[in-house]
Amino acid sequence: MDRLIPAREERLTYIFEFIKGHFIACTFPFALIACLAFTKFVSIPGIPRYDLLFGLCLGIQILMVKAKMESWRDAGVVAVFHLLGLGLEIYKVNQGSWSYPEFSYLKVFGAPIYSGFMHGSVASFMCLAWKQFNLKSSGWLLPNQSWPIAIVTYALFFMSQATTQFRLSTLVVVLLFFWQCKVHYTIHRQRYQMPMPLSFVLIGFMIWVAENIATYLGAWKYPYQLEVWQPVHAGKIVSWTLLMIVSLIIVAEYKKHLGHLTEKNGTILSNHPVPSK
Repeated sequence: MDRLIPAREERLTYIFEFIKGHFIACTFPFALIACLAFTKFVSIPGIPRYDLLFGLCLGIQILMVKAKMESWRDAGVVAVFHLLGLGLEIYKVNQGSWSYPEFSYLKVFGAPIYSGFMHGSVASFMCLAWKQFNLKSSGWLLPNQSWPIAIVTYALFFMSQATTQFRLSTLVVVLLFFWQCKVHYTIHRQRYQMPMPLSFVLIGFMIWVAENIATYLGAWKYPYQLEVWQPVHAGKIVSWTLLMIVSLIIVAEYKKHLGHLTEKNGTILSNHPVPSK
């Protein structure tokens, strides 16, 4: 039976392998943050910052495929998230939720094309995490449940009247759907499990931390950050958790479609062998 927590003598190894695995899975997000830091302090004459970021992000994606960290199909999933994210960015920018004040040749209705890569980096993290930890899930929803949740949740971001309280209520309802769901993962040849709702919230929190770093580096700005940088409102953790759930549903269904996962009695099983102890 999969463990909830490691034994005392295993905890240091567990922590090290857990951090190492997530560090590898975060290759794209970390590289993106490095690019944001680089372009904040280094400029290239004739190339606007946002356009340079687009070129750098495209280069990161190509290098990850060449290094076999991702397949071209994985890159295709990242591209889908890029388009979904860009659509959301265009809407939010024109609603005044946040802005990209710097000039760019590669802007679409006020949103620079590179901005979609920030959403694509989440998909990249999930694809790599699936490989690093040999993920599976028990109690996963059937497609006729998971897809409507993903569609409705994504559509929620295009509702200007959706307040933080409304999104929090939506998150609670979505988490109830996944209440019996658990994520199973391998660390150092030992299998562990975690309640899926807890993993949702933890990843949403970490994305919020990354968002604070990104806005500090000028990736985009909220209205209250135009004069001087301030931490992103904690309510955004709810939004990122919802968006992450949409991302996970799409990646899970993609993995099932490729045959990397099979579904039986509500359990998504990895077809890759689980390392023996």
